[in-house]
Amino acid sequence: MIRLSSLIRPAPFLVAALAVSPLALSGTFSTAQAADMPQTTPQTTTQLDFSVTGNAHAAPTELTVRLSVRSDSPSAATAQKDVNTRMAAALKLAGGQAGIEAKAGGYSIYENTPEHAPKSWTARQELELSGKDSVQLLALAGKLQSQSLMLEGMDWSLDDATREQLLKDARTTALKQVRQQAEQSAQTLGLRLVRLKEVRISSQEPGPRPVMLMAARMADSAPPQRSPDEQTLRVNVFVQAELSQ
Repeated sequence: MIRLSSLIRPAPFLVAALAVSPLALSGTFSTAQAADMPQTTPQTTTQLDFSVTGNAHAAPTELTVRLSVRSDSPSAATAQKDVNTRMAAALKLAGGQAGIEAKAGGYSIYENTPEHAPKSWTARQELELSGKDSVQLLALAGKLQSQSLMLEGMDWSLDDATREQLLKDARTTALKQVRQQAEQSAQTLGLRLVRLKEVRISSQEPGPRPVMLMAARMADSAPPQRSPDEQTLRVNVFVQAELSQ
């Protein structure tokens, strides 16, 4: 009984060895297969940075006229009273004009102390008129000049709706050039366009260009004149593109 047991006992070890052997062979075969598979080479890309510009033009739609009321007096109170009275009259006159917006602006009062003359006080306040009817607005400015208001300057601009439409037109013009220029640049370099990686948009609007004018104090002076300058809005598009063989 004891010998039989000892003879039978080694059998499980033999079975275990045979069971492990196919796994080892299989693993060796799989490794050999992986070694024979072709390796994928990472794709090399080239980054191209460039920019395009779109412009849109239009005649200005709004005119702004800047005037001021000034009074000099030995008394600060008298100078301020005179400015206040004349500004109230100017606002009343402008308020009766349909389509014209009138705004009273900055107010200042200061003392003059010349070396060889009596001291005095100067009071000053600004008045801004704006509207789309330039003929009407310039006629009003002429009337206010005849009432001793000083014409400081005026400039043309665009109303909000027109400005937004021009920006949209300029942006569309610029974006239409992006892919075409990217593909042309890639072709010139002997490459192809893979994708547009990044697109950034910025806009440039014309700033105010005030024109300083001499004040006309004569009652029969002609209204001021100002020819409108064409307004140009510019949109810049900055692009990063990926190119490859």
